[in-house]
Amino acid sequence: MSQIPEYEILEQKAEEKLGKALGGETRIELIKEYNAETIRIIREIDHKKFREELQYSGDEIEERMKKQGFLCVLIYLNNEPIAFEYGYDMGDGVYFSDSQASLIEGKGVGTTQFALEILYLYHRGYSGVRLSTEEMDEQGRALRSFWEKMGFVKLGEDEDGNVDMELTLTPEAAEYQYRRYILPRS
Repeated sequence: MSQIPEYEILEQKAEEKLGKALGGETRIELIKEYNAETIRIIREIDHKKFREELQYSGDEIEERMKKQGFLCVLIYLNNEPIAFEYGYDMGDGVYFSDSQASLIEGKGVGTTQFALEILYLYHRGYSGVRLSTEEMDEQGRALRSFWEKMGFVKLGEDEDGNVDMELTLTPEAAEYQYRRYILPRS
């Protein structure tokens, strides 16, 4: 099994891959603490992508930004924000991936971004990543199936029908994320 590069190299590879796929200059930024501009960016993308009941208020986002282990991965195309992914430490080596959205779909933005987050967490010694998703979204996309393809397994379901899922961060899982979603396809 090959060695997974350090995060800085992974980020560079992801920027190159996305730049080619999107036909422009991409930049990835990691935010690890409260930042009003990041809240503005998240809310702007959030309001374009999610139906109202799934949108977080500025206060809700700020509350999450203040949690231990907060991490936000922002992606820019030609200096315009196009995607975000954020979450925080749940304790016991587990990270909760709270929210993700991309204004561009079908070009690998979301999967590359999420794999980058997973590999960042893997390098920092996390043992797992959890998330909660709908079985299917309002556009008919099978969200649970999407996450299963990324290596997540179903833990259970809550009373609202949201599916709780987890990815165990083993060396094999990290290698899969790296090869499948970061390296350019031949």
